Amino acid sequence: MLVTAKIKWFGSIILAGTLLVLALMGGNWGTNYIASASVDVAPIITSIFPASVPAGSPTRVLIIWGSNFVEQDKTIQVRLTTGFGFDQSFTPAEIRPGRIYVILPASLFVDPTLYTLTVVKSNPATLPIVEESNPLPFTVYKTLYLYFPIMQNDALR
Repeated sequence: MLVTAKIKWFGSIILAGTLLVLALMGGNWGTNYIASASVDVAPIITSIFPASVPAGSPTRVLIIWGSNFVEQDKTIQVRLTTGFGFDQSFTPAEIRPGRIYVILPASLFVDPTLYTLTVVKSNPATLPIVEESNPLPFTVYKTLYLYFPIMQNDALR
């Protein structure tokens, strides 16, 4: 029984010594995590304005707010898609770190449609699409006009 107590004591001393050495080395224990500038980060859309337009609207400027829009050697496109085979990309008129301005033609606003809007970063030297943002809906809605006839009441004359 005396031998097992000595083995336990010796094992405890070795374990404590190993932990002490690791703690003195800074505690990273062989791992080294360094942020790399080469990591590609997908764009994030937080909101768009306007989020919807009435059918028959003229050409509009759409403002997209978010982050991760600007990156060297990458081109930015705004992509509109529908579930019925429509897929079109537009080059922004202006790109800022937190905002994108894109001009959408009136031909998109002819009929009521629900578009899915994303921002796509691509690298012309490699694959066409590198990163794509979260989708947001962009709606072209049907306008409703209410006409009230003008009634003339001759009884009050």
